[in-house]
Amino acid sequence: MKWSTDIDLYYSDDYWKTNVMALEQGNTIIKTPEYMFVSCSNEDQVRVTIYAATWRTGFLNLKKARLPLDAKMTTTFTLMDTNEEQVFLFLENSGSKTPFGSVYISDAMGRAFSLSLENVIKGSAVDFERVTSLDGTFLANKYSPSKSS
Repeated sequence: MKWSTDIDLYYSDDYWKTNVMALEQGNTIIKTPEYMFVSCSNEDQVRVTIYAATWRTGFLNLKKARLPLDAKMTTTFTLMDTNEEQVFLFLENSGSKTPFGSVYISDAMGRAFSLSLENVIKGSAVDFERVTSLDGTFLANKYSPSKSS
């Protein structure tokens, strides 16, 4: 997949009489009631950098998400859950040709992430589900290579 470096993200609050550039190379927006994430293409047009903002700032203060080093090479991301003032984010950091990725959990601002679960299986969707009857409980399918004896 190629991401365009020619797309920029603008906003306006006066029906486009004036506008403000929010981010250069902003390709995709994912918004929930509490959070907004924007993927920005890199010069290689393959990897993306993720920016985040919250409702507390009116979704205008987009800042680069702080991800662990193993997550920096992502080609795409999936927002898994944003309840309970945290974000679960799935990244294809193992490469787009593998059926696995990693799930990361954020701080309350949705900007600083740490690894939650590696080798989560993805097919047409990520195998990660919220258990609605048990707050804070999720189910995920994880690949574990068999150990030969």
